[in-house]
Amino acid sequence: MLAGFSLMMEVCANRVSTVFIVRLTSCVSAGKGFNDKADLESSHYNTDWMRSIPDETPISAIAIPGTHESLTLRGGPLAVSQVWTLEKQLRVGVRYLDIHAGIWLPTSTDISVRDANWMFSQGITLATVFIKVFDFLDTHRSEAVLMKVTLHGLYKDKVAQMVKKLIEKFKRRIWTKVSVPKLEQVRGKIIFLQNVRFPWGTENHKSYFFESNELKDVERKIKHIKWHLCGHYILLTETAAAAHRRPKTLAKSINEQLYDFVSKWKGSPIKGCVGILSMDFPNANLIRNIIQLGVCACGPAAGHPGGLQTPGETQPSGPGPEQRPLGSAGESDTHNKNPLRQQKENHWAEPELSPVTHLEPVHTASVIPENLFQDHYLHII
Repeated sequence: MLAGFSLMMEVCANRVSTVFIVRLTSCVSAGKGFNDKADLESSHYNTDWMRSIPDETPISAIAIPGTHESLTLRGGPLAVSQVWTLEKQLRVGVRYLDIHAGIWLPTSTDISVRDANWMFSQGITLATVFIKVFDFLDTHRSEAVLMKVTLHGLYKDKVAQMVKKLIEKFKRRIWTKVSVPKLEQVRGKIIFLQNVRFPWGTENHKSYFFESNELKDVERKIKHIKWHLCGHYILLTETAAAAHRRPKTLAKSINEQLYDFVSKWKGSPIKGCVGILSMDFPNANLIRNIIQLGVCACGPAAGHPGGLQTPGETQPSGPGPEQRPLGSAGESDTHNKNPLRQQKENHWAEPELSPVTHLEPVHTASVIPENLFQDHYLHII
């Protein structure tokens, strides 16, 4: 009798525990634009969404969903920023990856991927990341993947040489130039975005869409920066939680704001002029909505000052001719004649011919005063 009663109580306890766990998971995963479930249904795949975009479209003019700290799936609640594997992110439509990697021992033979703050190993090397992306692109040749690699660790000279060897190995499938390519030039390829710790790749600017983790005056800011997008400059929007704050907590707020903004913005005549939107814990609906923004309406004037202006639209005022930032008015037909741009491209376009002994030799921020971009809501990364 007592044994039967004990067994019944155990069964009931297990049922209660099961129900509680299911409800808790459902609550945690709720929220517009937010997801922390590792599964991904095939109905949410967006594997070939770039196929419909014209070849002549500059990459900078495409609305691109991306992930921040794309491979940080380990390390606890203060580190973890994503729940989907690299393969799942690519299948759902993510086309921008934010990778943090480096070496911590002089005897290291591989560049390991870590999180940005705590340096937890993510169990994958940078070379493997490249191979996985190329495997995806081999099957989906219409696509291109943008990638920002930030290098960490104590042995910067050695890691720079190791990166150069990787670039040399895959050089036919990686865009390392400063200029922003047209889509036809990079279908099936990785496009590097440069930063102060990684000098190879395309020049890119950080947006000011978020102020103190709140979207503010986005429409007005987009009107000011549209000419940069149409003039071949990649714009990157990303938010990062402080080291002591959980990325998941911030993502719930950020992603809901982005979801509401993107849903509303789909009706705008300049809907595609947002650049890269990089997120923690995005859900499939938010990614799909960003894809549906399409491309910035630059028209035949793409790459020229201001792009194609809509009726009543004026080009934003800015610095005078001597102080004009790269990519501004006056560069249209002499884009490839700009001495500074040409110098940078000659230095980095062919990595195998350019010895690198440290990671700070050439970067936009070291050449151009940062405040030149502040009037246009831009900031050099």
